[in-house]
Amino acid sequence: MPGREGNWPEDADNYCITTGGKSTFYPAVASFSNQELNGPFSLRPGRHRVLLSTKIEPESGRLFVLISETETVDKT
Repeated sequence: MPGREGNWPEDADNYCITTGGKSTFYPAVASFSNQELNGPFSLRPGRHRVLLSTKIEPESGRLFVLISETETVDKT
């Protein structure tokens, strides 16, 4: 979450969309993480191909949706 990276994993069940410099935060049923399961994942503006997988965080037993970018998609 922009400006809230230090709150991960407590707020991992939220996501944010930033448009025109304005960030809007939304709650989610899922918890999200980067592939290393150690922080948030962010995408810059544009088209992307992402890979979603799941993993249980061993210390808490919490299920996370892991997000990674497989490639940036050219707009042309």
